[in-house]
Amino acid sequence: MRTNKVTAGQSLVEFALVFPLFILLMMGLFDIGRAVFYLSTLNTAVREGTRLAIVQPDCDYLSDPGNCEGGYLETYPLNCASAISTANIKICNEINNKFFTVGNLSTSAITINHTVSSTGDPEINIGIDYLFRPITPGIALMGDLTMHVNSHMLMAPIAEP
Repeated sequence: MRTNKVTAGQSLVEFALVFPLFILLMMGLFDIGRAVFYLSTLNTAVREGTRLAIVQPDCDYLSDPGNCEGGYLETYPLNCASAISTANIKICNEINNKFFTVGNLSTSAITINHTVSSTGDPEINIGIDYLFRPITPGIALMGDLTMHVNSHMLMAPIAEP
C-alpha cells in the first residue's frame, strides 16, 4: 500500500502563519528598545537641568535680577510653560537641549520645585512626565505610556535663597 501525500504547500502555509507573529515580536522588541532609549535620554536631560539649577544665582529667580531685591518671580511648583524668571528659562532650555531631537517635550510637563530638606538645606526637584507613543500595533492598542523622570539635588551655597 502506497500513500502519496502532497506537501508542496505545507511550508508556505506554516510561513504565512508564523511570519506575522515574528514581525510583531520584532517590532515589539524595537519599540521596547526605543522606550528604554527615551527613558535614558530623559534621565540625562532632567539630571543636566538639575545640575544647572543648583548653581543658578538666587538673583536670577527674583523679580529684579539686576540688584537682587524683591521676591521670587514665580511660585513653586512651576511648569516650564509658565516660566518667566531668567533662571527657570535657562533650566527649561537646558532640559530641552539635552533631549535634543529624540522627542518633543512641548507636550510634556516639566515641573520645577524648590523645597527645604529636613536639615534646613535648600533643594531643587525637577520632574518630567513624558508621553511615549509606541508604534507596535499590539502595544499601541493599550495606549500611550507615561514616563516619569525625577531628579533631586541640594542647592549650592552660592545659589541659596
